Amino acid sequence: MPRLRLMISGIASREQAGAAVEAGADAIGLDPSAFPQAGPEGSEALAAIALALPPAVTPILVTPALTAGTVAQQVDASAALAVRLARPIATSEYPGLKRIIRGRKIIQSIDPAHSDAGALVETYASLADALHLNLDDADDLSACRHLIELAGLPCFLALTDPALLPAAAALQPHAIDFVLAGEDGFDLPALHRFAAALTAL
Repeated sequence: MPRLRLMISGIASREQAGAAVEAGADAIGLDPSAFPQAGPEGSEALAAIALALPPAVTPILVTPALTAGTVAQQVDASAALAVRLARPIATSEYPGLKRIIRGRKIIQSIDPAHSDAGALVETYASLADALHLNLDDADDLSACRHLIELAGLPCFLALTDPALLPAAAALQPHAIDFVLAGEDGFDLPALHRFAAALTAL
């Protein structure tokens, strides 16, 4: 079975990114909402994190933007090597986005609890490079399993509860996205516990 990759989201500083790398992260989720400042200052902070990562660790921008131009501008400004679209965007935006970001990977988020999740997966399976699904509780397991099988694409499963890790790993996703959710957005002890649990699988 291929190695289960680890993405860490909720990173808001180079120090936090360093801790994630030490814990074995293969990718870092760069979320603009983690920064109080908007505009160029926020992008510079994200870019500083991305550019300080080792070559083997991929910086992935997380964005709620819905147009190709806005997404591409954010990707370039943050020095990201991939982008996770936090909301489904119009399929007509995909060709332009792929052209502008020049081969960087696109990960499309889909809510597995959405009534049209299956139809959305079928729509984006031919457009995106990977899918991102939130596994919020055990009730989502069946839906995520179905969507992973339907997609035929690499899938990222996002967890906030480490207790779900064994069940998530059993679905054989491309990667686990561990979303740090401490009071300050970064819970180092939780990160260490999660990394240890992943290693033990």
